[in-house]
Amino acid sequence: MIRILNWSKERRISNRRSFSASLESRDRGLYYDAVIRYRWWLNLDSSVPQPLLPDALTRNLLREELASVASRYRLLDQFAAQDAMNALLSRELWDNEARVRTEACVRLRIPMPTRRIALQRAEEETALRSAYARESVKLELLLDRLTDTALGPVWWVNRYADLQFAAGDPEAKVQSVLGAFAELQKTLHTAKIDQTTDEKLLVRRKIEEVFSVIEDDESLSLALQVMNRTLDYLGVRSTGAGPTAVNGKESNPAPGWQSESD
Repeated sequence: MIRILNWSKERRISNRRSFSASLESRDRGLYYDAVIRYRWWLNLDSSVPQPLLPDALTRNLLREELASVASRYRLLDQFAAQDAMNALLSRELWDNEARVRTEACVRLRIPMPTRRIALQRAEEETALRSAYARESVKLELLLDRLTDTALGPVWWVNRYADLQFAAGDPEAKVQSVLGAFAELQKTLHTAKIDQTTDEKLLVRRKIEEVFSVIEDDESLSLALQVMNRTLDYLGVRSTGAGPTAVNGKESNPAPGWQSESD
């Protein structure tokens, strides 16, 4: 009789309900308005005491699950976020102690004032990214000019022409300007070499990691062939290097490999 009464109570309570929730998107401070329709069933076979407020437990569970999804999406990606949430809800949800089983679906909307803020942010972000890209291109062109051995000094002297031919000895000023440019080029050249060296060292270490787990000669030979092609493509091989030791064996199918200490 008690089980029949519990079943009857469960059938009455499990009718579909709904509630609203604000879910913060990946855009900090901007929220989706979510309408969540749900229903739940008590697990009568659970050995854990049944919750006193199963409806509140269910709503809290749904808020937590959906909030974790909403935080991964930009506000304007409304329908992608909604699809992801409903994909999550397409399976049954249980609380941590498996006392209540929940089914639900969600619909998202964005209030117009919030949408306007999101659009304004998107425009500002686009403008900022565009400005950053223009500045990056400008600096890359400047770097090319500064490292150009022919046009670089001419551009540099022309840039400081007013200083050179002002009152005073122009020859000394030209020498000073060219000396400053030579020092700048030296610094840039050193930085470029350091970057290239780091890249070569990284490639070498990755290749050595691969070779360390190869045991049979056939796989080793194939790996060395792949290494040769990779090094040729990256331009980090140099001719005339000695044999390469791999897995304690000395092998010479990769002429040109040279360590960074060479």
